[in-house]
Amino acid sequence: MNVKNMADMDNVSGSWDSISEWMDQHATSRSLERVVGKLVVAASAYFIWQERNNRLFTRTHCSVIQVTEKIKNTVRLRLMDFRLQRHVDYNRVMTKWQIPARALNEDPG
Repeated sequence: MNVKNMADMDNVSGSWDSISEWMDQHATSRSLERVVGKLVVAASAYFIWQERNNRLFTRTHCSVIQVTEKIKNTVRLRLMDFRLQRHVDYNRVMTKWQIPARALNEDPG
C-alpha cells in the first residue's frame, strides 16, 4: 500500500499545488485521519529534501522504496507516541499503518 493511501489522501495528486491546497483545507482539523495526513506531508518533505541534499552533496542516494520506508516508519513512530486510544478511528488507523496493539502497551525502556 502506498503512503498516500495509508494517509487517506487518495484525492491529492502529486503536485505541490494539490498538496498545498489539501493542507490549507485541513489546517485546523484535529481528526485522526487529518493528523496522519499532516504527518505524512511533513515526513515526506523532510526525507525528500534530505535525499535531494544527499544526492547533491554526498553523491549517495536511496531508492524510492527506501525513502518511502523512512516516511512510513517515521509516521508509525509518531502514531505510537500519540495517546489516541479513545478516538473512533484508532483501531482502523493502527491496522492500516501495521502497528500491533501490543507495541502500544509495551514499555520501550
